[in-house]
Amino acid sequence: MPRASIVVVVVLTLLLSACSTQLGYRFADTLIEWKLNDYVSFSNQQEQSVDQAITTLHQWHATSELPYYSKQLQQLREKIATETLTEADLVALYEELLIVWQRMLQGIEPYALDLLPQLSDQQVSELLANLREKQREEREELSDVERSERVKQVRRRAEKNARNWLGQTTKLQERLINGWVVERFDTRELWLDYNERWLEEFAQTLERRQQQDQFQQELLELFYQPQHLRSDELVQHIEHNQQLTIALMYQLYESLTDRQRRRVISKLDGYIDDMNELAADFSTK
Repeated sequence: MPRASIVVVVVLTLLLSACSTQLGYRFADTLIEWKLNDYVSFSNQQEQSVDQAITTLHQWHATSELPYYSKQLQQLREKIATETLTEADLVALYEELLIVWQRMLQGIEPYALDLLPQLSDQQVSELLANLREKQREEREELSDVERSERVKQVRRRAEKNARNWLGQTTKLQERLINGWVVERFDTRELWLDYNERWLEEFAQTLERRQQQDQFQQELLELFYQPQHLRSDELVQHIEHNQQLTIALMYQLYESLTDRQRRRVISKLDGYIDDMNELAADFSTK
């Protein structure tokens, strides 16, 4: 995904990842502010505006988005429990994730359109320098790791995720995971190329941040229509990996033992309960 703006990057990363724990989610607004300060230095007035924007976004996400996530997980849970899940259901779930991403962007959009034009030239230079430095670090990190080692890293992460959800995996499940690792395309370099193109487009858009109509049009195109910056190779690899991953998930589902199915259902119940409790708590604030 592109670095739509520093607000988008930090808010999405921390809000979505913090959903995994109630404590992390409850303090997500504070974590976001800390992270933002790593990228750009705000004036006192800007700090107040950013603080209010993040608080409002946090409240919106908790009361509007978490119940939606809970509903989707509940439907998934019921299909797994009744052994009625289909591969088409997983395709639909993937499409739902894209819709969630779009809604998050829509939630952030008005704040980005309001706050970004307030940045001074010095702040824009600081922001872009930090984003480019992050890109450079990621590029160096990638170049320091041999392709064969990257494959091993992917395999270790896949195996760890499988154990987290399934517990002890069977020989069949291990073969399925290994097949997925071997067949998937490594897209990190292509994503870095894309992110760098996106960032340069974003930099040019920020130069026109005082030209309201043009700035808004260009920023929203970067938010919602960034596909033109992706190479044909990246697009093809994304589609291939998506199909491969959905197929793996369905094969793992079909291979579940009774014990593993109970474990998956229990973990989903935990996420559902956490989201419902958080949504209820935030609705009273």
